Amino acid sequence: MASKTKLVTILQQCFECRKTYSTPQSLREHMQKHNIQLPQRITGIRRYNNDEYTYVKATKSHDDIEKHFGCPACIAHCMEIDELKTHYYVNHLETLPEQSQTTSQEEPATGQQQSYNSQDQPNKRHLSNILGTELLDPLCLSFPPLDHDDHLLVQNFDATMAFHKLQLSLCQHKWKLSLENHIHCAMAATHILLLSRNHYPEDLSPYFSNHDLKATINGIETKYGIKKLPMSMATTTSMIGIVQNLTMGVITSSRTFAEDINEFELSTRYVDPFLSGLFDDPDEGIYLRWTNEITLEAQQDEDLSTKRPDICISRLHGMTWASNHGYGEVKSAAQGGNNYLICRDLLRVGIFCKNALNTHNMEGVLGLQVIERMVTFYVLVLPSTGLYVMYELEKIKIPSCLDDLTKLIVDMPRVCRVLDTFNRICKPSVHQAMPSRHRPTITTSAFNGVFSPSQDRKRSCHLKYQHN
Repeated sequence: MASKTKLVTILQQCFECRKTYSTPQSLREHMQKHNIQLPQRITGIRRYNNDEYTYVKATKSHDDIEKHFGCPACIAHCMEIDELKTHYYVNHLETLPEQSQTTSQEEPATGQQQSYNSQDQPNKRHLSNILGTELLDPLCLSFPPLDHDDHLLVQNFDATMAFHKLQLSLCQHKWKLSLENHIHCAMAATHILLLSRNHYPEDLSPYFSNHDLKATINGIETKYGIKKLPMSMATTTSMIGIVQNLTMGVITSSRTFAEDINEFELSTRYVDPFLSGLFDDPDEGIYLRWTNEITLEAQQDEDLSTKRPDICISRLHGMTWASNHGYGEVKSAAQGGNNYLICRDLLRVGIFCKNALNTHNMEGVLGLQVIERMVTFYVLVLPSTGLYVMYELEKIKIPSCLDDLTKLIVDMPRVCRVLDTFNRICKPSVHQAMPSRHRPTITTSAFNGVFSPSQDRKRSCHLKYQHN
């Protein structure tokens, strides 16, 4: 399927100091302040519309127009300013000050020039370090061949094959990927397909059409019996009546907090009462815990030895914790604006769930991501060999006052959907364990060879809209 031509507007921004200019000439003139020598006008270089890009001028943000950073020395352009910087260092070394000094053979080296060259040595090492840290290492990734007898097929679409093609495409990138822009690729690197209904991320679009994504989600819901459960009108009316009785005459209880709540207070005041009420089941030995210790699975995996989730939903067997049925990460509202941390948290939740499924032969594992009072619930399952699907179940906002309880009552069918999924799916499988269906979790060193540690709050992020 042919992809649509992308609408792109080119920004003229300095990759050293982040200043923005209206024209390429102004940017090139500015670059001289950083000892980067470029002619004010470069002839013979112009960007023309092609099969991939249509260039437009846009003064305001628009959902259909991508903003790219243009190279001041050629027609290349990049989605990230750090990527542009790396491109420039690789392709235009002759314009950098150390090159003009070290390649000059005609003038004698005066004392002033020798001093300048000696000062350039740290800059050269800095250049080498940048190139080394931003180039993607394809050897870090390894994906075993598919099992031809165990694929997820939905409406004649092979989701397992499409996902495998997505994984193989990761090795074709030249530069490391930013985590904020490519959370689906980060998940795919550790064999997890992240799915959310009515969301169509660009990372998946070359391999999953919108129709294919809908069909895959419907197939997962059908396979695991995930569905919305109705609530009787009598029950809903009764609950609303209780809330009205609580709010009558109680003025201070309806007052919300205006200031930001830190992670500890958020977890103890709002999140814990809500989640513990949902998942604690002493009769079955199930408890929601706030953990600060190494997980059961991490004890067998060196790369996870220092990783601790905020939340574990665990089963107690006698006096010891036998297995984990769910994991969660929590961030306050202030931290919720950091897309890098949000993506990192979701990746961690996915890895925790995947390792628990492998270790304890679970049918599925519940994942939770809490940002301020918004809780996003996921379920991770293994529908075919090597394909772990992390499917977003629901997003529920925890009330901060009595007046907000009415909204929670309206959301109760969605809460019941989460509980039904947890009780039926997030438990040990009745089938014998088949390790051949499992895939290893990507190591920290391999992940760092593919994904950049750089952070930028301005980067677009698939998860950003999920915690408004």
